[in-house]
Amino acid sequence: MNMFIPINALAIASSSSVNPLVFWIAPIAGVIAVLASLLLMYKIGKMSPGGPKTVEVGNAIREGAYAFLKRQYTTIAIITVVIFVLLWIALPSGPFGVGTAAAFLVGAIASLAAGYIAMDNATKANVRTVAAAKEFGAEKALKTAFYGGATMGMAVVGLSLLGVSFLFLLYGGYNAMFNTLDVTQAATLGRDAASGIVGMGFGASLIALFAQLGGGIYTKAADVGADLVGKVEAGIPEDDPRNPAVIADNVGDNVGDSAGRGADLFESATGENIGGMIIGGLISIATGNLIFLIFPLIARALGIFATLVGMPFVKLTPAEAKHPMKALRKGLMVTTIVSGVLFLFATIFLLGNGEFSMTFMYLYFCLLSGLAASVAIDYITDYYTGSDRGPVGRIAKASETGAATNIITGFAVGLETTMLPIVSLVVALITSYWLGTQFAVSWNASHVSQITPIFIGGIYGTTLATMGMLAVMGMVLALDGFGPIADNAAGIAQMSGEGGAEETMEALDAVGNTTKALTKGFALGSALLAAQLLFQTYASEVSARTDVNFVVDISNPAVLIAGFIGAMLPFFFSSQAISAVGKAAAEMVEEVRRQFREIPGIMDGTGKPDYGKAVDISTKSALKGMVLPGLIIVVVPIVIGILLGPEAVGALVIGATLSAVPLALFMNTGGGAWDNAKKLIESGKYGGKGSPAHAAAVVGDTVGDPLKDTAGPSLHVLIKLLSTLSIVFIPLFINLLNLIH
Repeated sequence: MNMFIPINALAIASSSSVNPLVFWIAPIAGVIAVLASLLLMYKIGKMSPGGPKTVEVGNAIREGAYAFLKRQYTTIAIITVVIFVLLWIALPSGPFGVGTAAAFLVGAIASLAAGYIAMDNATKANVRTVAAAKEFGAEKALKTAFYGGATMGMAVVGLSLLGVSFLFLLYGGYNAMFNTLDVTQAATLGRDAASGIVGMGFGASLIALFAQLGGGIYTKAADVGADLVGKVEAGIPEDDPRNPAVIADNVGDNVGDSAGRGADLFESATGENIGGMIIGGLISIATGNLIFLIFPLIARALGIFATLVGMPFVKLTPAEAKHPMKALRKGLMVTTIVSGVLFLFATIFLLGNGEFSMTFMYLYFCLLSGLAASVAIDYITDYYTGSDRGPVGRIAKASETGAATNIITGFAVGLETTMLPIVSLVVALITSYWLGTQFAVSWNASHVSQITPIFIGGIYGTTLATMGMLAVMGMVLALDGFGPIADNAAGIAQMSGEGGAEETMEALDAVGNTTKALTKGFALGSALLAAQLLFQTYASEVSARTDVNFVVDISNPAVLIAGFIGAMLPFFFSSQAISAVGKAAAEMVEEVRRQFREIPGIMDGTGKPDYGKAVDISTKSALKGMVLPGLIIVVVPIVIGILLGPEAVGALVIGATLSAVPLALFMNTGGGAWDNAKKLIESGKYGGKGSPAHAAAVVGDTVGDPLKDTAGPSLHVLIKLLSTLSIVFIPLFINLLNLIH
């Protein structure tokens, strides 16, 4: 199968109609996003942190999170420096060698910064959410947690857009956009600049994998240990201060769900934006118009403006007090609608030069298909994880007959959750591809001297669908950041014992599970849409360097073998991640049991648990457990590329993508359903807290925990890491292939 039409087969135009000043929309939007994040930080910092006991518990969580992040970042920094040196040595000189290594370092540092910002603000907003609930009620508490999440969201999208924009300029994009060049030279130079910064995506992906994996191991080791001994054996509530693992559990929310997710979504925004620009460069060469090269950046910028419009609509009316998800969804829906309107104006005034043209409306509909996919993911995730929905109810009902039936039903629901999201995303993918081909056909009919290959038009359509989906990332990240803040706030309200906020926090915590599942579904959906554009980027780069059309021929045994290895990787990676949680959780269970036995007065409140010992167990387990799975994902594609060549690496990426997407959906959404089934029973259904059904649901929840918070969210990072890593090492694969022949 022909996967790419070479650049030299494209017809080249002689002039460009894009105003280069349009480019500055992207970095300006990035600056505005960062300023909005700083303003929200200031706003949260001025809020009351609450009473002395609330502040004491909050400070313990914050100190634990900082201690872990310091040790984790030290380990990651060592790995980053080693890979940077290997890139410097292994790749040739020039922008695709040393330049790629430098871009890798920029992406790694920015990803670490995104994770730090996310965690820092989460540990400030958690206590203020409790204080707001006590003093002002549910609406103020919801807004405080949401603003804490929005701080992360705006910082991540802003840093990503600024980083990609300025590296693009530095690596040749400035000359392409602002110097007087023949449009052929400008388009080629611009595409080369985008290719040169793909190392930034690799660096961001690598850090995101380690951050997500390490944070996930940490948080679930503590959570599982705290639940199994505290709830099931000791019969005490969640987040009870008598539980020695409770501080570690709440620290884990920040290092896993905040720091890990911040780095994770920064990686998504960065890698897919770069891939979109590389594909856009092909259209720019074919049409003689640089707007197609930079339009992915513009689409992301418009999403930032739409998010800023949508944020004030997150309001909780008295009628919605028991359904806070409705308030959060209003913000997401407004952001989606405003994005669609802004895309229409951009299509008419940027692509169409102020004129309504059906040729460019095809591309507008591609953007809308991505937005529609994000809406579909939202509603599908809510259906499978909402506490008042059928799937969660089925799992809760099954808990009445024991842990086994809870697990069987939860497993079945998890498997079921893979169908609708994949169907929705496949529809978006095929629709946007077809619309892209219609754009190419329409363009070619009116520009006979500027022929755009139909296949490349289709790929650009899927690129814009991905950008459409990513447009709402700022709002989705705000919802994601809301989850761990609400979870922490519920724990702090319980541990502080000051009263007045527990009921509000429990309601927000349950919604937080849904928002976290939504973000994981969103990130995975963007990964599925991006798989096409990142793979096409890989194919185009291989073809450009070999002057041979890139083909993945499964009749070649080496290619088939690589495909099977790729399909196996997500399963093996997940096994290592879940195993690390299991070992750490077992150690945590024994430690909690030991403290209950040996420290007098814990259960009657006269003795104080040794929280530090539990924190130390989670920290050591996370740092030890994150290294091997992460390095496997880095080493395997390089070894395959060296031994079997670029074609085999392409097969490996395809195999990993096809198996990772349904596996991650099963773990992310199924795990969220298990968790909310437990919370449904805790609300009083099927016997309530302390009942046999509750004990069974806790067991089911602990099965789902490492799935939804450790292995599952790491898999979409794995998909994009494999893609960006493969693109970065293309020169090495080709040079070795040439040596062999």
